Amino acid sequence: MDEALYACRFVHFAAAMLIFGTAAFRVYALAVTNSRAASIIIAGFDACFGRVVLVASVITLISAITLLLCQTAEMTGSFGAAMNFAAVGAVLFDTRFGRVWCWHLPLAAMLVIVCVYRQSRRSVVLILSLGVLASLGWVGHAAMEEGTARIGHGLNQTVHLLAAGLWLGGLTPLAWLLRQTRRLPGEVSPISIALRNFSHMGYAAVALLALTGAINTLLLVGSLDVMFGTPYGRLLAVKILLFSTMVIVASINRFHLAPRISRDPGALRMLGGAVAIEQALAVAVLAIVSVLGTWPPGFSSGNR
Repeated sequence: MDEALYACRFVHFAAAMLIFGTAAFRVYALAVTNSRAASIIIAGFDACFGRVVLVASVITLISAITLLLCQTAEMTGSFGAAMNFAAVGAVLFDTRFGRVWCWHLPLAAMLVIVCVYRQSRRSVVLILSLGVLASLGWVGHAAMEEGTARIGHGLNQTVHLLAAGLWLGGLTPLAWLLRQTRRLPGEVSPISIALRNFSHMGYAAVALLALTGAINTLLLVGSLDVMFGTPYGRLLAVKILLFSTMVIVASINRFHLAPRISRDPGALRMLGGAVAIEQALAVAVLAIVSVLGTWPPGFSSGNR
């Protein structure tokens, strides 16, 4: 039962972040220019990621429904309850998770509808995907709090998820852009602009992730003894280590490889490899998040 919940959360978070990160990337990274290379890249991006976002939106909706069923089974302790309309209805309307899901599910459904129509405004996709991802900040540990503490924790987690979506979700379109640029030798201006814009976004995203992550750690762990003395704390420490490694790789990309792409063709290939490493680390971080969100916080996990 736990494994199904972990897998469902991973798929749902990954799909939601991909949509939001891609929609945002199109807005801030791909500046409209008059160059032929930029026009080709932007047209290819819209064609490719129009399909990617559509598929991801369908996956987001299906995994949101499946997650509701998994939560029902988890809360009742029975797989059969997931097929019981009364039990599902009770979770949907009588729990904090369910009350969030009452507007999370419609947002996910609207996102699918909008993505089906290719002529829809990109800003609508961006706003809906922001809503889908932001709503995830109000389930899990944030729902365990009361009063102003719950609101503060929910807001902090929402900012954390949106910053993660900008960075982690933006890695896939960035990797695609690097591959396309290698097919247009001598035309590095579009990728230079995109890298610069992605880097500027990355500074803010990393700062927000570090700040909100530190707040979450204080709220859920509280001390070094709990951090290294409980399964929750140790797994959280692994997540922090992976995040730190991502920051190091991103710094190498920004300050060592990106400035060389205009004069060293090999730097572009190395940059693509480094972004692939970032993506692998991002997958590992998401996998850990998918588990941590279902475990009791470090200060209450005891010797689980």
